[in-house]
Amino acid sequence: MQEADRQVLSDFEVLRGIAGCGEDTGRDEFDRLWYWLFPVVVSLSKEKIKKLWDCTTPRWIEGLITIEEAENALRSYRELLKEPGTFVLDFLPPRSWRIRIFGSLVVTYIGSDNSIHHRLLSLDSSDASAENLQDLLLQEPELSQLGRVDRLPTAIR
Repeated sequence: MQEADRQVLSDFEVLRGIAGCGEDTGRDEFDRLWYWLFPVVVSLSKEKIKKLWDCTTPRWIEGLITIEEAENALRSYRELLKEPGTFVLDFLPPRSWRIRIFGSLVVTYIGSDNSIHHRLLSLDSSDASAENLQDLLLQEPELSQLGRVDRLPTAIR
């Protein structure tokens, strides 16, 4: 199976989990899914976010992942945390947050205290209007190295 195919299957699994459905989607499940997905689509229509989304080498935005997947991306072999400053950028499912700010990017990173942190990025602030969002992220003192999410199915690992 190609990497792109695994990515699509993984995204479908996350979307099904958000909607709470299996192969078939009813109206309630579709409404729940669209309630979350529409703001993500709106965010991706913004040029500064679209540039990050379109960049695949390196992959800046991991996409539709869970908190567990984001945190696992920051762990190396044997559950040890990677270097402080390692981060992943993603759209977390709505159940992951107590507040409902859908369509916003979340940075999950290892702080200088060697623990995992999650921070909602404000895309409407004056700093976020910068031309190059990649440079803006890397100017943050706590963010220095882009992490990766392992998308291999559990049975293949």
